[in-house]
Amino acid sequence: MADMRSFIRRHLDPAERLGEILFGLIMALGFTGAVRLGHEEADNRALFIGIFGCNLAWAIVDGVMYVLTELFERGRKARLFRDVSKTATEEDALRQIAAELDGPLWELTTPEERAQVHRWVLAVLRREKPALPNVRREDVFGGVAVALIIVVATFPIVVPYLLVSDPQLAVDISHAVSLTLLFLLGVWWGRLVGGHAVRIATGLTLVGVALMLVTIALGG
Repeated sequence: MADMRSFIRRHLDPAERLGEILFGLIMALGFTGAVRLGHEEADNRALFIGIFGCNLAWAIVDGVMYVLTELFERGRKARLFRDVSKTATEEDALRQIAAELDGPLWELTTPEERAQVHRWVLAVLRREKPALPNVRREDVFGGVAVALIIVVATFPIVVPYLLVSDPQLAVDISHAVSLTLLFLLGVWWGRLVGGHAVRIATGLTLVGVALMLVTIALGG
């Protein structure tokens, strides 16, 4: 377990871990209602297999999406290299860089500071060669870490189906576990970003409650 935790921390930063756990929990909360809706007479074993299978499928899909996102970002950088190299003047090159970077920088910098950043980036592009947009080993490891953290984070949600004999009670306990985990995740999030931990935790929990109410309204 310690080795797996170390592996995840090595390949995902705190923000990535938080985001993956958050989406995993929200998706799992939706799965508990969706699978219950499709298995009105299902026993706990069927519910466990269905919900755990959905969580596992989501983990694999999200892991693959992580790899594809890393590949996409590397391709964007390679494209920026190509676009800048084709420009006729420095002003054209700076405009290309501004089109790529000004969105993320807009609220953090003044126009003068952005112009300086553009010049720094241009200097870097001129002295370095673009990395080939191919899948790297660290991308695959990152994807595996994403899948692992989702499976581990959502596994407590399916434990009630193994321990409680009454399916409806198991569903209710599973929902309670999901909401508790969302609240704890919100506290972690608040501390990480320096915000109001309880307020953020309450907001995430309310999102979970809303999902649960939607499921009930649909007959779950």
